[in-house]
Amino acid sequence: MSVAGVNRALIVACFMLGIAVRCATGAGSDSAISVIDWRAVPAAGMELKGAVATVLTNGWVEVLTRKESGRAGIKVHLPADARNLETRSELAVAVRNTGVKDLRIIFRVDDPSTEALSDDQARKWAFRGCIQPGEEAVWLVVPMGEPKTAQSNATADGRFISMVGQPVDFVRRGVVDSARVSCVSIFTLDPEEEQRFQAGPVIARGAPTPFRGWPAERIFPIVDEFGQYAHRDWPNKIHSIEDLLAQKNAEEAVLAANARPGEWDRYGGWANGPRLKVTGFFYAQKTNGAWWLVDPEGRLFWSHGIVRVGTRIRVGSEYRGTPLPDREHFFKLPERGAPFDNFYGTEPQSTRRYYVGRDDHAVYDFLEANLYRKYGADWRSGYAAQSQRRLASWGLNTIANSSDPAIFLRRQTPYTAIVYSAPLGRSEFRLEGSAGNWGKVPDPFDPGWRRLIDRTLRSELRDSLRDPWCLGFFVDNELHWGETNYLGEATLASPGTQAAKRALMASLKAKYEGTGALNAAWGTAFADWDAFLSSTNLPWKARVAARADLARFGEQYLDAYFRGCREAIKRAAPNHMYLGCRFAGSGNAIVMRVATRYCDVVSINRYADSVSDLRLPEGLDRPILIGEFHFTAMDAPMQPSGLVLVADHNERARAYVTYVGSALRNPAIVGTHWFQYYDQPTTGRFDGENYQTGLLDICDTPYAATVGACRAMGTTLYQARSRAFGQSSAK
Repeated sequence: MSVAGVNRALIVACFMLGIAVRCATGAGSDSAISVIDWRAVPAAGMELKGAVATVLTNGWVEVLTRKESGRAGIKVHLPADARNLETRSELAVAVRNTGVKDLRIIFRVDDPSTEALSDDQARKWAFRGCIQPGEEAVWLVVPMGEPKTAQSNATADGRFISMVGQPVDFVRRGVVDSARVSCVSIFTLDPEEEQRFQAGPVIARGAPTPFRGWPAERIFPIVDEFGQYAHRDWPNKIHSIEDLLAQKNAEEAVLAANARPGEWDRYGGWANGPRLKVTGFFYAQKTNGAWWLVDPEGRLFWSHGIVRVGTRIRVGSEYRGTPLPDREHFFKLPERGAPFDNFYGTEPQSTRRYYVGRDDHAVYDFLEANLYRKYGADWRSGYAAQSQRRLASWGLNTIANSSDPAIFLRRQTPYTAIVYSAPLGRSEFRLEGSAGNWGKVPDPFDPGWRRLIDRTLRSELRDSLRDPWCLGFFVDNELHWGETNYLGEATLASPGTQAAKRALMASLKAKYEGTGALNAAWGTAFADWDAFLSSTNLPWKARVAARADLARFGEQYLDAYFRGCREAIKRAAPNHMYLGCRFAGSGNAIVMRVATRYCDVVSINRYADSVSDLRLPEGLDRPILIGEFHFTAMDAPMQPSGLVLVADHNERARAYVTYVGSALRNPAIVGTHWFQYYDQPTTGRFDGENYQTGLLDICDTPYAATVGACRAMGTTLYQARSRAFGQSSAK
């Protein structure tokens, strides 16, 4: 067990024995400090909202919440002499759910500059979790940041170019001022009924940035020859080719012992369940009040999948490995030439961050080099075959977005395909006045836009157009749709040559007799329609008519986009589903209303602890597919970079079960797709993301705990869904 693991075990033992952990602030840097001992907190020091609290004899506190609007829970303001915690890296508390329903819990830590912020604004200094009734206590952890007066963090950040997650050995990962921690809160938001939970003492633990003082020549290279973080060791870290081969043999035994779920038909559908209409392709069907997919043989199918099964990132353009320019000193690279020359290459400019505008920059692909070492000269075939074996053993029945055609076209596992309706990283067929992480919004009024979708489908995706193994097609990913007037305003901010702007002008001409009438309604001063086209200024937003006109055009824009996407899919692949645009979180009600007119399935990338409350706006009824979700373990050797954090890898497995379980009990959801198959490169992909969210690491080693969670859920998918909605298992 690691030092951290020993500390946690000792701390838990202390809690259970009712022993308060008390240390002086200056004690050894790895020891835990008790920040809040509930037995020592005076009743007046507890701020309760929508709750009552009882201190237990073992030193924990039990909180009973009632139905409440907003927060329901407990808040403690720290005394002035207990606020300086800069010698520790994180605050942590163990919480257990003693109620009867799932508990959506938040652990929030504040300094004086953040206390007044809303809980939506405070996501970076709050830890959110979902705990099922009767589970063991779950650790909630909030990392702490630099003291606000310190400048050392800025210096450290500059060393690690294009790395979203930076090594915690050198850089603090939190944002709360560690020298002025003012209050701690444990609560649930908007509980609809009574809930009950217990919380242990709040502790501060961990030594912050232990290697910060190292000189550059000791810090770099930051990764070893396998692409792993160089300055720490951990179980299953690869040190040699012999380690790779030993890991391969060990995995063979595990795969042999864990077969594909026996209740699946060849597509991964419910072989023992009811048989619906047989079409030879996948389709969506609502039965017994719940949405399902139906496989080509007419069996109910729930999509339990994983994104990006492959080594490269296919997002319209193809990216691979980790960028080299300005960072050559980060790496321990092999000499150019056989056999590793194939793993050097170039990639297009990034869509965001450091490598924007740097076309054809150099990269090196550690993952593919490791697969070569592990599977030999024919590594592409070897890892593709192994991927299919893994998916079957892990209980995953879908190869999801942005995956390798060489794997999914083996036609052993159903898959989804994706079309990018406008080139990423370029302005062609995109709305110039818009914005977004994945490029500007496509312009559906440009005739070339539809031709591009048609061309992409019939060339790059031609092998999928009549393939029964293909569930359907996404079009685009995480576009920024904004609020009600966003598309109208972005169109106004675009140049006069923009096709969408000319469509807006046509819409306004149909309503107003001339620019004089438009000016009177909008409070503008356009001399004529040419002046309207050439202007990129927005009208005064207080004008009701302007807001209404822009909202109306926004809906016209959305209709043109979703209708155009559907028509393109159905022209090329009439038997396949249009799976939507992979909303980031959720869209506004207008966007969702238009999307449901045209999408067979609405896809939503939902990063959260649960999807039990996910619904389309009132009055809309379409199946929902979770296009992405993940959890990142905070005990990773690098900074835990990801969108939803959990304390460690065991917690990641627990969170996986909770999330997928909540989806199975949601009548609208027809599948969940984990992001992603492999960890991202330690030093970042094209846009700096280096999320450690894979089911496999950069050396092709599975994360056993999370894989076990996948397998457990895959084995019981259909029993769980049928129990929730009374579906008979009779054939």
